[in-house]
Amino acid sequence: MAANRLVLLAAVPIFLVMAAIAYITVQFTINERDAQGWVRHSYQVIAAIAQVRSDLQQAESGQRGYLLTRKSQFLAPYSEARRRIAGHLSDFTRLTRDNPSQQRRAVRLERLVHERFAALDRALAAAAAGREVTPYLESGKIGMDDLRREVVGGISEENGLLEARERFRRQTENLQIAFAIGAAVLTLGVLAFAATMLVRNNVSLARAERARADEAAVLQATLDSVREGIAYFSSTGVLCAFNGAFFELLGLPAGLARARSSRLEEFAALESGLPAAARIFAPPAAGQRPSEIRHMARAGRDLEVYSVPVPSGGFLIGVVDVTARLGAEAMVRQSQKMEAIGHLTGGVAHDFNNLLQVISANLDLASAEADPGAEPRLRERLQNAAAAVARGSRLTGQLLAFARRQTLEPRSINLGRIIGDVSEMLRRTLGERIEVETVIAGGLWNTLADPNQVENVILNLAVNARDAMPDGGKLTLEVANAMLDDAYAGTHAEVTPGQYVMLVVTDTGTGMTPEVLARVFEPFFTTKPEGQGTGLGLAQAYGFVKQSGGHIKIYSEPGEGTAIKIYLPRSRREQDVIVPEPSDVPRGAGERILVVEDDEGVRAAVVDMLVELGYRVLKAANAQDALAVLEKETVDLLFTDVVMPGTISTRDFTSRARQMQPGLKILFTSGYTQNSIVHNGRLDDDANLLSKPYRRDELARKLRGVLSGAVPASRPACPSGAARGKLLVVEDVALIRMTTVDMAEQIGFAVVEAGNGEEALARLAEDRDIAILLTDLGLPGMNGHELVEAALRQRPDLKVVIASGYSTPQEEARSFPANVRFLAKPFDIARLRRALEA
Repeated sequence: MAANRLVLLAAVPIFLVMAAIAYITVQFTINERDAQGWVRHSYQVIAAIAQVRSDLQQAESGQRGYLLTRKSQFLAPYSEARRRIAGHLSDFTRLTRDNPSQQRRAVRLERLVHERFAALDRALAAAAAGREVTPYLESGKIGMDDLRREVVGGISEENGLLEARERFRRQTENLQIAFAIGAAVLTLGVLAFAATMLVRNNVSLARAERARADEAAVLQATLDSVREGIAYFSSTGVLCAFNGAFFELLGLPAGLARARSSRLEEFAALESGLPAAARIFAPPAAGQRPSEIRHMARAGRDLEVYSVPVPSGGFLIGVVDVTARLGAEAMVRQSQKMEAIGHLTGGVAHDFNNLLQVISANLDLASAEADPGAEPRLRERLQNAAAAVARGSRLTGQLLAFARRQTLEPRSINLGRIIGDVSEMLRRTLGERIEVETVIAGGLWNTLADPNQVENVILNLAVNARDAMPDGGKLTLEVANAMLDDAYAGTHAEVTPGQYVMLVVTDTGTGMTPEVLARVFEPFFTTKPEGQGTGLGLAQAYGFVKQSGGHIKIYSEPGEGTAIKIYLPRSRREQDVIVPEPSDVPRGAGERILVVEDDEGVRAAVVDMLVELGYRVLKAANAQDALAVLEKETVDLLFTDVVMPGTISTRDFTSRARQMQPGLKILFTSGYTQNSIVHNGRLDDDANLLSKPYRRDELARKLRGVLSGAVPASRPACPSGAARGKLLVVEDVALIRMTTVDMAEQIGFAVVEAGNGEEALARLAEDRDIAILLTDLGLPGMNGHELVEAALRQRPDLKVVIASGYSTPQEEARSFPANVRFLAKPFDIARLRRALEA
């Protein structure tokens, strides 16, 4: 707009200048034409007066010829001249009417001409009469001289005028030429200025068009980057702007994706392909607020559609895919429901465990005190009661597992070995009609989980699979490494991206409907007939997996079977193997134990068991009473419940107890830990826990282990990295390096990594514990040959293993010393072990 105003302002003076030039040019043209007219006028006057003189001379010539020859043919020129001279005199008089001097001359010429012709006539009459004509001729000479003088005077006067007029004409012509040059220069300047303004305006216009095109491109790119579908219709119903998501989400025909040509009526007429088209594409009334959000399902997606009027005219239609949001909301509601049920079941399990503990302790005491020769039926009843307590304990354990309140004892385990151990038992348990297949991937990572709970989960899933295949079928147990990436975690809020070990339990059974799938993790939900299931198997699996930091996913369709995938986080720790506990029941040696338990029945039963096991026992009902006892008495072990009433937390209580009696051994017990000594299901490093309910022999072993300071009943499955020495792995390809490191760690090496030769030499210089160098040949920068030579110069005692796929071992071996080993790619863990241990 500003550029147009500038052009308009510049055009006004240009127009005025051009108009002035045109006016002056016209004036110069008029003056030039007038000057030329006066010059022509002077020539005409001269010509007219000269013609008068010529006519007189012709008349005299004719007269003389007649007078000399007396022949009448000489009178013809005389008569002709006499006839013409009157006209020429008239022309002279007419042409000089603006000149008084010449007008007077014209009068004199007319008189002299009249007199001269009168004299000529008298001479001719005298000649005709035969008289002497000489006197007439002499008087005629005098009159002719007067005529000549007048003619010369008139010509001279007119020549003076002609010269003045010629001079004026030339001046006018010169001025016109100068003005023309000036006008031309000015015109060129004006044209140059106008051209400059035009070019500048065109440049500004082009720049504005480019800016508008860029803005349109940015707007379109912005629209295309928006996940929501957006379309703008003008007030006339023309589609002006849109993005691809609008057509994709609503499933509109691609033929309508024509900006500035598709009309609203075409979209509203799509009732066959889009039943709600008439309502979706109905323009809102002027001044109307954004229309209410309309919900619709389209191609498996949940959509929200709304329209918004635009103040400048037209309206926007927005389409939002809310499938993920609704799914997330459903997940949150499900999570909240599961969390609420978890809190409820956890609290129930805590109180129930206390009851079971009283029953279990008294049953153990009754069994120990029963006379060996007692009635068999009494012993059978005691055994049945103990079995019921064990079953109740398993039930509360499942409840706590679902509530994620059970105490786990995670160890670094290999799921492949667990699957191998469990599969044989499953074949015997499930029967001949169920085919059990195991698939264990090579190079399997370790995972950190409670092995007992893993086995329980596998058994529960296998039993569920058997029940889903009443006519027989196939059960597949598969373990493999897995990577859950950011994309998967983006659609599953509870998943942390990373490396996992995947356990898949697949059956060919009846499958589940979506309605059943939505509730499978709820405790006590079951589709089995009454009496055939507790409904806690999948709930326990769900709680265990979540408490272990993993992820569980179920895929099932009616008639297509079920696949349950469990992802447990990868562990880089060495694998642990469990050392079986001794079968005998250790007894006390009179050690003093302080029992702190708020439940009187549980406290009395525990005190009785400890006394029967040979310990001296003190007791307290809460932390405050226990601290009072510790001020007066010295004890060897503090046996305390985790959950107790009062203002002193368990952590503060045990800390103050150790301050009062340094070196005090502490054993915790609880049926519900409330995360006071257990975090994310894992026991604190300095804590020992005996979960309720427990048997007399379990209490005895746990007490003896804590009092003796024994380490947990596990040992490394293979030599430690320190025993084997450190291994430096040099590989520029990250994926190959990661895989090689994994295999080396499984073998038992502590591993240092490097991505190139320069970094490897720096690692060797920094860490003298590195005993073996495992390197690729094709490294960036310093190649493998140069690295090996430099490393051996730096560390002659270094063992070197070269892993490469470039050539054969024989060809590579010739170029290196004898203490350099070669490992051809690809290699497995067995070949790597042989190369490193050679």
